[in-house]
Amino acid sequence: MNFPYRFIIVTLVFAAVLAAGCTQGTGPAVPVTPVPVTGSGLQDLALIPSEVPSCFSLTDQHVKSSGEVGQLAKDLGWQAGYQVMYTCPGSGPEPTVIIHSLAIYPAGNISGIASLVDHQDRSASYTYRDLSFPDKNSIMIGFFGKAGRTEIPGISAGTDVLISNSVPGTTAVSGSDVAEIIFYRGTCFNVMKMTGPGTNMTLLRDIALGVSAKIP
Repeated sequence: MNFPYRFIIVTLVFAAVLAAGCTQGTGPAVPVTPVPVTGSGLQDLALIPSEVPSCFSLTDQHVKSSGEVGQLAKDLGWQAGYQVMYTCPGSGPEPTVIIHSLAIYPAGNISGIASLVDHQDRSASYTYRDLSFPDKNSIMIGFFGKAGRTEIPGISAGTDVLISNSVPGTTAVSGSDVAEIIFYRGTCFNVMKMTGPGTNMTLLRDIALGVSAKIP
């Protein structure tokens, strides 16, 4: 009377062992899906001192709280954020600044967010040149802008709304250029921005390509 039940139990245990991969079969390996970046991992992906020229020093690094981002970012699924800022003193009163902001969003929303940031971070007072980048692993877009008024915000409102990378008191004076690169992979959304007299799009591109390679 007990045979059928014992047979069923043995069959289920054997099936569980097969499903767990504990047998010594020689079938093809199962592809490993990259683990999405989480909020706690953003700091490890942020720009580090060895990745910028020696004149730049780290002047800010902090985890973003939900209170530091706008409602639009939250509506689009903002989950976590992190920011670093590097500053290189200039010969005049204005330094050259690089800000790297990272955020976690649902992967399905990031393409639209990138387009929105790209649009909102362009002031009408600049003349822009669109740029593309040969990174095979991340989606990367960017622009280089020439200032055309006597005083301009150093950090635009659009990026602040979505990943909150504004730094209170940071401004760019007349004639300053601005360069920005937006790149993302999976759930990790990045904006790297450079302002000031030493703004160099080629340098920023190379830095962004190096940082993007760290994203799993």
